[in-house]
Amino acid sequence: MPRKRGNATDVFSSAVDTAEAIHHRDQVAEAKAQEDRGRRSLLNLKQIRKRETDTRPLRPNHVEELAESISALGLIEPLVLDSQDVLLAGAHRLAAVAYLKEHKPQQFAEHFADDLVPVRIMPFDAGAEPEKALQVELAENEKRVNYSRDQIEKLASRLRELNYKETRGRPKKGEKALGPALAVAIGVSTRYVRRVLGEEKKELSQKNRNSVPIFRRRQLLKKLENTLEELSTLKQVSKEHEANQALDALVPELLKQVRSSFDELES
Repeated sequence: MPRKRGNATDVFSSAVDTAEAIHHRDQVAEAKAQEDRGRRSLLNLKQIRKRETDTRPLRPNHVEELAESISALGLIEPLVLDSQDVLLAGAHRLAAVAYLKEHKPQQFAEHFADDLVPVRIMPFDAGAEPEKALQVELAENEKRVNYSRDQIEKLASRLRELNYKETRGRPKKGEKALGPALAVAIGVSTRYVRRVLGEEKKELSQKNRNSVPIFRRRQLLKKLENTLEELSTLKQVSKEHEANQALDALVPELLKQVRSSFDELES
């Protein structure tokens, strides 16, 4: 007995209902994720309330380094607060912003108009849920934002525009080191920053090396080298051919220049 076919309209309607249910579930999940991450906002610096106790003491040197970074790049990662505007994570960043306001008011005003500071407000009261507050603090302190290489390079470019230099070791007097400043800004090691920027330069160099004009130039230089080498092996022409004699005298130097140019494009 042949199997009875279902109504096509019912099948389509069921599929639509299923798709809508999945979409609604995804929306609910995204809303929950956004809530867990906290609501981004701007808050007056004076309204941010410090914690009564800190799990880590403030390090003055780190505060000053952060202030220098913030003066150049702004506050990349917002402060994390509870629903009562009490600080959950970012004590060094908060201290650095306050330091900037006191010691470099012009740079502070450039990044924090009307004293408004970027914050992320979590939907709970730390006083009522201290365990949750501790979890957020530990998660934020352990977190290392996964910045892409493009993002790191863009930040580095902004620092270069402000005369930060890519130097190794102790910078010279009046010179500002790019690597440590960027490392402090995004919370990673200076070695990691230098490695990422080094890979970027290496790829850029390789890309330039294989570009059409440079590739063609390398081809022509190699042909010219072969031609000059062959020309240098030919017997000297008679004295009445002065132009050719003059050219023969130039061949060794020309060959040297061609090889040098080729090696430069290869490096």
